[in-house]
Amino acid sequence: MILRRIAAAALIAGSLIAGAAQAQTLRFGHANTTAEIAGELFQEFAERVNKGTGGAVSIRVFPAEQLGKEVDLFKQVKEGALDLSAPSMAAASSLVPALEIPSGPFLWKDWSEAEAIIRSDAFDPVFDELRDKHNIVPVTRIWYWGWRNMTTLDRAVKKPEDLQGLKIRVPESPVWVEMIKAYGAAPTPVPFGEVYTALQQKTVDGQENPIPTIFSRKFYEVQGYVAMTKHMLQNNMIVINKDSLAKLKPEHREVLFAEAARASAMNTYLQQKREASMLEDIRKSGRSKIVEDVDRDAFAAKSKVVATAMEGRWGKAHLDRVLAAIETQRKR
Repeated sequence: MILRRIAAAALIAGSLIAGAAQAQTLRFGHANTTAEIAGELFQEFAERVNKGTGGAVSIRVFPAEQLGKEVDLFKQVKEGALDLSAPSMAAASSLVPALEIPSGPFLWKDWSEAEAIIRSDAFDPVFDELRDKHNIVPVTRIWYWGWRNMTTLDRAVKKPEDLQGLKIRVPESPVWVEMIKAYGAAPTPVPFGEVYTALQQKTVDGQENPIPTIFSRKFYEVQGYVAMTKHMLQNNMIVINKDSLAKLKPEHREVLFAEAARASAMNTYLQQKREASMLEDIRKSGRSKIVEDVDRDAFAAKSKVVATAMEGRWGKAHLDRVLAAIETQRKR
């Protein structure tokens, strides 16, 4: 009897050990704070994946650049030091330059057009390169962040000439540098986590970001004007290391992709819904004046040189394919 009990206990212990061995923990590092919509949704995504896999897959989330800056996190995914991250497509262009194309100024007519093209086969060769050369797979290609707008300290911006001579903070991405130069301003790279301080200390005269970022990061507190230029669309992604993905059971991969799609759709809904209310809150704060009567046609005209300047970096074939897909989409 005693031997049987010992054998049974050993069997149970062995089962528990085997079960624990099958469980997989994925590390997810991103740049957003938990106060931002994205930060909340990334945590919810992790919880739902854990629940959907019956606890077999656990995602440990590291928000607010705890494990490094946005581009560093993306490169950690390539190296396998990190399993998941959520970079902007511009940040991802540090490995595949053509991922910067969706950030082209005045490229898109509206969000639905951008979403359709980014999801389409027009971008398949770009994402194939990301997977085959850099070991990174998108869990979702879509993570709406919003239309980027210009903020300035003490000069209302209505046309490109109003930016003449100003130092404008830009991400460390060539398309921003070319765009700001085209508008007559001086592009000044500043890491994202240091933007508020740079504005506060007047190291730069202005910056540009989507309204949710301008609001949540409180940039409007240290700027006098928000110009509704809507010059550029920001789309982010959730990406995973290819080897980490391969280690998951097929049914667990399905859960991962399904929950990423759900989170993406929820993010688009919430970001678009809150953009208007956040803009109104900025207006009510009295810190920044909202400049609505922006000559967007003048900005668009100045922006035409950017795609030409970036063609060599992005690859003519990639750019031509995307532009052709946009033209086809608009004829439907």
